[in-house]
Amino acid sequence: MFPSFLMKTLFTGCLLLLQIQQAWSDNETPTSRADYQRIISLSPHITELLFSAGAGDKLIGRVAFSDYPPQVTAIDTVGTAAALSIERVIQLQPDLIIAWQSGTRPQDVERLNQLGFNVIFSEPRKLSEIPQEIRRFGTLFNSAGYAETQALKLEKLIETLRQRYTSSLPVRAFYQIWNDPLMTVNQQQFISQAMQLCGARNIFADLPLLAGEVNMESILQRDPQIILLGGEEAMQKQWQQEWQKWHSLTAVKNQQIYTLNADFFHRATARLIEALPQLCENIQQARLSLKAAEEQTPGLGD
Repeated sequence: MFPSFLMKTLFTGCLLLLQIQQAWSDNETPTSRADYQRIISLSPHITELLFSAGAGDKLIGRVAFSDYPPQVTAIDTVGTAAALSIERVIQLQPDLIIAWQSGTRPQDVERLNQLGFNVIFSEPRKLSEIPQEIRRFGTLFNSAGYAETQALKLEKLIETLRQRYTSSLPVRAFYQIWNDPLMTVNQQQFISQAMQLCGARNIFADLPLLAGEVNMESILQRDPQIILLGGEEAMQKQWQQEWQKWHSLTAVKNQQIYTLNADFFHRATARLIEALPQLCENIQQARLSLKAAEEQTPGLGD
């Protein structure tokens, strides 16, 4: 039985404990232009990207956990990514459905196609693909000018941070998504890509799964210099306290434990990129703490 937080992250596109499905092309789009006015989104990241592209006013249906921007809560729900209500989709009569490639069940897509609905897919897998997807939606839904402005802003931010931290001292980082058992993510997850952009190295980048269980012994061996806490806000304070008993960890000794908003870093959206400066500042603070500790005890930061 998954903890409730992990069930939510499964639906929101953050943590897939399965291999990514390759049944469809990432960039499959209609072959002809059409005036789409009634769109259903089958993933929270798709819902956010539609608004970033200036097409949110065309959204008539969404899956559960699509909760941003706030106005989407007034839009009809059509189930969850793992339990789609085909009946509700039929009632809404969309002229386009955007599915989540790794999360929407293939049998649901097949059924929607059989019913004659137009289905395309969305799944950015890299930071650079987020602004690209915003552009794609802008082109598709006749809001290209607005989408281009948003995409350029995000790309400029990514490039600014890359240039700022590309030569920085690497920092060993651990990102916690659950506490019992201890769970983290591998290098393919967005939070891991974000850490890398800021000059940090995910100590469990080599995990075979996108998300998996780790033990304290392996964490002690890899000795993170910063610990980042995902999960629900209500749990983060408890997790932060639990780390204090592991005095030998560099992150604990230097008081470099930070809480993050999981919705930002688990969804392939503009909010993820907009949250990067704060993440980089946290990692930079850990870097400075290492430098200060090394100055007091030469060799400690090696």
